[in-house]
Amino acid sequence: MKGPSSEFERLLEESFKKRQSIEPGSRHEAKVTAVKNDYVFIRTLENKILGNISTEEWRDEVLPKVSDSLVVYFLKENSGDFYFTTCLSGDNLTEEHMEMAAQYEIPVLGQMLVEANGGWEVKLGSHSAFVPFSQLDVSVKGKNIAGKRIKFVISEIGKKQNKIVLSQKKIADKERETKKQLLRDELKVGMFVSCTVKSIHKFGLIVDMDGFDALVPQSEATYKKNADLTAEFRVGETLRAKILTLDWASNKISLSVKDFLSDPWSGKLPFKESDIVTGTLESIKPFGLFVRLGDDFTGLVPNKETGVPSRTPLNTVFNPGQKLEVFVLEINPEKRQIALSISKAAEAKDRMEYQEYMSKEENPGTVSSFGLALQKSLEKKNKK
Repeated sequence: MKGPSSEFERLLEESFKKRQSIEPGSRHEAKVTAVKNDYVFIRTLENKILGNISTEEWRDEVLPKVSDSLVVYFLKENSGDFYFTTCLSGDNLTEEHMEMAAQYEIPVLGQMLVEANGGWEVKLGSHSAFVPFSQLDVSVKGKNIAGKRIKFVISEIGKKQNKIVLSQKKIADKERETKKQLLRDELKVGMFVSCTVKSIHKFGLIVDMDGFDALVPQSEATYKKNADLTAEFRVGETLRAKILTLDWASNKISLSVKDFLSDPWSGKLPFKESDIVTGTLESIKPFGLFVRLGDDFTGLVPNKETGVPSRTPLNTVFNPGQKLEVFVLEINPEKRQIALSISKAAEAKDRMEYQEYMSKEENPGTVSSFGLALQKSLEKKNKK
């Protein structure tokens, strides 16, 4: 049976081996084992070292949960306790630790103060530092960042006092590349994701998908033709979308939100063949007129159905935005096409007016001059 002294020697030897296997500043992947008031406890994956990280590092963020994965950096061992960091801040920003941070690119947390010549002054613990405009990530450029706490890496610690130069772009690029690798493994074409609208254009929506820009083309943003996307979406809006293409080499990602929109063609249409409906002239083409029917449908009036002589330019008779009564000739749901006629709408309307007038005649055998004129007009059209 081993005595207390031999057990102490074993633990001492084990602690010594652990100290030798880990160097200050070294980077490790770790799992969270417990979260307490003052410390987050972790275990490194490679050499199974138990360590702790001050909860102060998550002062502006949500604390990690048990089993969460973290990238950590070893700082020191003291009386058998192993201290790590995810990002140096506050009292941990000692000169010794900052030298280590500069050497091993350990993240540091600084507070933006004021714009200076060519960049920003930054408060780094009890030290002053500087970040050039060129070393700010595009995500913060042009924004009001005074007072904000931002992560940096130390690019340079000069010999002159307080000559500490920082880079936020470098750490943002590194985090983006790490996230990109994770997304490459997770995302596949056809999967559904959440995204946020960043900007709205005629060609589509630029959205943020977990830190990466993606495009929702106009044709994949709505079922409506020539829709005004600014009327249908707003910047900052969260959308669910399906991944159409993933090109990580060129960072081109395209999405579709159509799966989460109601397809107007999937239900009962608000009109049927032989109906007369009122529409708005959307555009004039050499082959006919496109007429918008409500918010969701557009139909075509071919040249021969406009009621205009063949050699007469349509733009001399019609104007975009004009209200038109059209007769629904044919509906093709498979091709999502609707054929319309202005001339048949006029003819049908004349016929209905004639029949309505005739039904009101006191003497059915007598036709007024108006009724005769209308009847002759309809007979003439039918002979054509």
